[in-house]
Amino acid sequence: MKNKGLKRVLIILSAVLLVSCMIVPITFADEQADLKKVQAERDALNKQYSDGKARSNALSSQIKSLEKQIYSSELEIANLETEINNTKDEILQALNDLADKQEELGAQNEALNQRLRTMYKNGEVGMLSVLLGSANMSDFLTNLDIIQRIYDADAEVLSKLQVQYDQLEEERNNLIALKESLETQEANVEAKKASLADNKSAVATKKAVIDSDNAVLSQQIDDLNKEADALISKILQLQGTGDYVGGTMCWPSQASTYVSSPFGNRLHPILKVYKMHTGIDIAASGGTNILAANAGVVISAGWNSSYGYMVMIDHGGGIVTLYAHSSKLLVSKGDVVSRGQAIALVGSTGMSTGNHLHFEVRLNGAYQNPLNYVSTSVRK
Repeated sequence: MKNKGLKRVLIILSAVLLVSCMIVPITFADEQADLKKVQAERDALNKQYSDGKARSNALSSQIKSLEKQIYSSELEIANLETEINNTKDEILQALNDLADKQEELGAQNEALNQRLRTMYKNGEVGMLSVLLGSANMSDFLTNLDIIQRIYDADAEVLSKLQVQYDQLEEERNNLIALKESLETQEANVEAKKASLADNKSAVATKKAVIDSDNAVLSQQIDDLNKEADALISKILQLQGTGDYVGGTMCWPSQASTYVSSPFGNRLHPILKVYKMHTGIDIAASGGTNILAANAGVVISAGWNSSYGYMVMIDHGGGIVTLYAHSSKLLVSKGDVVSRGQAIALVGSTGMSTGNHLHFEVRLNGAYQNPLNYVSTSVRK
């Protein structure tokens, strides 16, 4: 009996051990599967982030390159249009000179014709008539001298007429050359404008891709903030040392008072994550005026790869305002501007996917909330 009971116990223990050995591998296998799933999700997210960063870099690089070409084309077009206006002025002056010369030449031609008609009417004057009409040798020499002077005067008139005809022909040739130059310049402008339109269309398409790609948009915002930080040292170098006496600033957009994106570390409306915003965005139509928030000196006006067309104004006391993403600049570095003066036009250049004014206020280079400086009474 004892042997039978011992056998039964041993059988039960063996069964328990066998079942335990089967459960442990199954549990471990499940955990391994979960771990692999988590690792796969992590790898997918890392790849998505890497792909997004790569797309962002590629698109940003393409946009920067195209916008540099646009900036260069706009400068060339402006220079060509200046040359065209100068050429038109030269053509107008050439036409006036040509008219004056033709009038002068006509007067001298008429005088010469009158002289010839008189000579024809009075008969030919020659040596024989002078000899026969002279009372003595002295009279003959006197008459001969008069005739010689008449011939010399006529020859001089003819010589002057020839010179003036030559000048007239030269003026006509210059006028033809100027008109041909004008046609070439105007053709160049049209070609540049066509290229400009193509580049702007390509930029708009690429910015639409960024706007619809969260990973790319996130990277672009980070790049813009890096550029904003990089401006701190530049502002400190450029700003003056005078006091700020301007008081409350005026609203910087003539067309809109709607703040589409506030200052600070705010929840991004598209990405749904917190991102730092170094100024305020004012939604406004493209081409509307951007106004100087206060009187000051323009310390920077030009192209920036992230801010696009950008203006910075020093107001004294370490206060500098910044206006970004404009379509056109109306001021240059060193200009003294007054409060409310139009300094640029609203656009969407640089790292921007739609028309708006990005407005910043810096105190000794550091970001400030612009709404603490501008007059709120003008805002809706």
